[in-house]
Amino acid sequence: MEVDSRAPIVVATDGTDRSAGALRYGVHEARRRGVALKLVHVAPTATMTDPMFGYAPELAQDLQAHGRTVLADATKAVRDIDPGLPVESVLAVGMPVGQIVDAAASAQLVVLGRETRRGLERLLTGATTAAVAGHAAVPTVVVPGDWQLVEHGRMVVGIESEECARPLLSRAFERAAQRGAQLVVVHAWDLPVPNGSLPDPDRYVQEWRAAGAHLLSTVLGEWRRAYPGVAVETSVVHGQAAHALVVGAEASDLLLVGRRARGPLHWAHLGATARAVLRGSRVPVEVVPLAEESHG
Repeated sequence: MEVDSRAPIVVATDGTDRSAGALRYGVHEARRRGVALKLVHVAPTATMTDPMFGYAPELAQDLQAHGRTVLADATKAVRDIDPGLPVESVLAVGMPVGQIVDAAASAQLVVLGRETRRGLERLLTGATTAAVAGHAAVPTVVVPGDWQLVEHGRMVVGIESEECARPLLSRAFERAAQRGAQLVVVHAWDLPVPNGSLPDPDRYVQEWRAAGAHLLSTVLGEWRRAYPGVAVETSVVHGQAAHALVVGAEASDLLLVGRRARGPLHWAHLGATARAVLRGSRVPVEVVPLAEESHG
């Protein structure tokens, strides 16, 4: 299924500082693509409120009024950045993840702020950002709250295996070509057995490094030919994948990671590496649906 290139970009906002970078990113991306922006805020229903969260059922109307204020403020912020950008605001009521995923169904991209909650609050309220990235039918971009537009001319994509490479590289090369950016393709791996049990650990590392280089050479051939104007650099890193990607993407405009096809469990299709990258990256991260879920 191809996404309509005229479809809007959805930005989910909660009115806090963590949404500010997502709002700025969404405006610049919508302007870059020449499409409208749709702002979405989700207010809880009365049945969702509970004293343990600090709310009472009779406050539902106040929460919706607050949501309208959030959207009005966000719309003004958009106008301040780009007065001519078409913008629509939507106040949804219900569970945040489901409402945002539903709004993204008619979009080409959904943008959210980076998750900042920790501990008990994260456990009780749920990791909205990661859950949306794990369920949305279109690519999801997670943006740090302090993000500002600084063009580095460099993008990074992480490749785990040959099976996931094609849809992810299709998206990465498309995005790099749109921005005139260099593309850095990273394959990270860690030793699956303790070094102490290897008779020749240096040789083992060399063999794995060579295998990673061969993988990237194999999967990149098609896309180098299709996008000859995109400068490509490859990096085979021995280390934990999420850390390698976060470090490798410093001073970049975007980090792209893949999301496997949906599994039967809530988290089954958003792997541990992707979740760790969302928590740790200081640059925007685009989570791309893979396999049959991939969209343009």
